[in-house]
Amino acid sequence: MQTLLKKPTSLLFYPGDELPQRTNQLWLIVRGVVKSYTISEEGASITLGFWGAEDLVGEPLSRVVPHHLKCMSQVEAIAISQAQWETVSKNLLYHAQQTQQLMYILRSTRIAKRLWLLLKWMAGKFGREIKPGKLIDFKLTHQELADVLGTTRITVTKTLNQFEREGLIIRPKTQCIILRRY
Repeated sequence: MQTLLKKPTSLLFYPGDELPQRTNQLWLIVRGVVKSYTISEEGASITLGFWGAEDLVGEPLSRVVPHHLKCMSQVEAIAISQAQWETVSKNLLYHAQQTQQLMYILRSTRIAKRLWLLLKWMAGKFGREIKPGKLIDFKLTHQELADVLGTTRITVTKTLNQFEREGLIIRPKTQCIILRRY
């Protein structure tokens, strides 16, 4: 894997960019956060997952059509052709494990518990240690959190406000969250 990460063929994408999709190509994320999602028949966005450094993403890993990959932060990624897939088996296993963790989170009964588990998962996967706790430092809207959890934006906002009152999180600016108790 290290040889793939050091190749100068990585490409840079910006927040809001879509990673190009091909049926015979995966993307190895070097740094940054990518959201995979689909669009329902009714036109609603359905979040399938969030992916970061050393994760593999791409249409071949999903049976959901359409399948999109949106950059949530600045992303550096390497295109992995089908001929190179054997060298990334560790990353494929990690991808499956992350998917199962997300499924567990989404099957939790209470919305507050789902949101807390999702924030803990994101802090563990994408967060960095700072003095007050774990910082999730990429733009994540209340609507995107609601889409992941299958609830409303209003419920997410109320629950985040409750978490803040209880001292579980700090929101020093609108595009980041710090988990105090991790």
